Amino acid sequence: MRFSLADGATELMDPPLYPFGSDSLPILCDSLVEEPRPHEAYESGFRSLVFEQQGSWLKAKGVGIAHGGSRPILRGGDILTYFLNEVDIGDGRLIWGFSTIEEARRELEMTREARNLGCPAPTPVGLGVYREVRVIDFKDRSELFQALASTSRQELLERFAAARRVEAACVFLSQSTDVRVDEILYGFLHPGLNRLLDAREARDFLRWLGSNCGRSLRAHHDSGLLHGTTPKGGGYMTNAHSANHLVDEDGTYTTDYQMAQRRGDKELRNMEAFFLASLMNPLPGASEAAASYFGQPKPLVYSLTADGASPFFGDRFFQPSGQLEEYAEAFVDGVAHGYRKREALHLEREKRREALLVAAACKKELFHQLDLPPSMQRGVEQVRRRVAALKLTAVDVKASTARVEADLA
Repeated sequence: MRFSLADGATELMDPPLYPFGSDSLPILCDSLVEEPRPHEAYESGFRSLVFEQQGSWLKAKGVGIAHGGSRPILRGGDILTYFLNEVDIGDGRLIWGFSTIEEARRELEMTREARNLGCPAPTPVGLGVYREVRVIDFKDRSELFQALASTSRQELLERFAAARRVEAACVFLSQSTDVRVDEILYGFLHPGLNRLLDAREARDFLRWLGSNCGRSLRAHHDSGLLHGTTPKGGGYMTNAHSANHLVDEDGTYTTDYQMAQRRGDKELRNMEAFFLASLMNPLPGASEAAASYFGQPKPLVYSLTADGASPFFGDRFFQPSGQLEEYAEAFVDGVAHGYRKREALHLEREKRREALLVAAACKKELFHQLDLPPSMQRGVEQVRRRVAALKLTAVDVKASTARVEADLA
């Protein structure tokens, strides 16, 4: 992924891990001036980059937008982007592509606190401050994209001439992996996965994966920390889901601490366990399975019905119907085991490695089939709809699986 460098300032806890000058910050943007020397890194989601650094990965989080017409614009020394005033994350206000300085400092502070308490979390490296940022205000994403669709580039640049100035921030973290648990779960939707991985081994791996996530969440709760679940507007916003857990051959690691807080609320803890097992989980039946293990959930802000009532999953024994629901139950069962027993289930390292590689390759091929960007995150409903509409013949599945095998080789 190509990126630019912008002027800014850094506040670094571990300077040797930062690969640029202290007054230079990476940024994903449209530059109005051709870069004299292109910079390359790996893409991580829509607004982050990762760099290989001293045997680990340095993540630069909140450095712009990787793709599309809403990318920030770098014009001279100014960064041109947007400010959303009513969104269902954080405190409800968002600098498009970036963090506020307060949010960035809080994320670093809570990440460091989690590590100091012995929880599996990234290492905080520091933050960057973009000083010269101009923003146009919008209510939410919908209003932003409607405006971009009806405004020419020249008109947009003219609007920025009178836009207000703010400071924005990004966060730097060192982590052993950048593979998110939900990305691995997507791989199990590929129709050819069972040709590459025995069904029993797949269930064993999913239980291992879920148990590591559950044990990690319980470590936070036992230390008096919530990963990040907050009441809002009759529902809840949460960061406690599988997309905010990283995985490698050794286990899982919790990330994204900007909503973390010290709070001993027993109900919120149980809700976080439910959200971890079900939210951002693309496997069919995950919510129903999670309800049978953790009870009826509370509504999320973005899934409230028109009358404000809670969606009902039921408090019943979950009976899987088909292999994908068996996979969902295996992951949920693992989360419950890890959370309640504070331990991860055993699985030989070689089997973990094999399953991780197969699932990652299957996810990559599946997203190619669905015509989705490989780095897309938090698009579980869109993926489900596209998978339901995907019509593959036996020949198609065989050819797709052969591409996965070639990728693995």
